[in-house]
Amino acid sequence: MQNTLVFNIEKGEWKPHPSSPGVFVNSMLAGNEGFGFKNMYVKIVPGGEILPHIHDVTEVFYIISGTGSVLVNGQRVDYSTGTVVAAPAGVEHGVKNNTDQEIYLLANFEAGLSEMSGGTVKEA
Repeated sequence: MQNTLVFNIEKGEWKPHPSSPGVFVNSMLAGNEGFGFKNMYVKIVPGGEILPHIHDVTEVFYIISGTGSVLVNGQRVDYSTGTVVAAPAGVEHGVKNNTDQEIYLLANFEAGLSEMSGGTVKEA
C-alpha cells in the first residue's frame, strides 16, 4: 500500500532551470514514487522564459499567479492566473514572463520524464 505524501512548497529548494533563463524549479514528486507522474513548482522572474521545447511525455501546467504569454500550437497566447495548458508529448510549448511580476506555476508530467528540468526535453 502506498502512503499519502504531503509537500510544503515554502520549504522546498529553488534550483535554477538548466536551460531556461530566469526560471527556477522546486521539485515535489520525482516520478519514482508510484503515482504515475512527477510535478514541480516553477517560478519565472520578470523577463524570464521557459524556452520553446518539447517533451516525450505529456505536460499539464497550471498558472498559480501571474500573467504573460505561452507558446501553443505555434502561436503566442496571453495567459493569466488560473490558466491551464495541456501540451501533448512531442508538441512544442513555452512560457514567457514579459511583466514586472514573478509568475508561479505547477507543472505536472507523465512518469518517464527524467531530471528536475525534464532531461528528456528536446530543444525545438
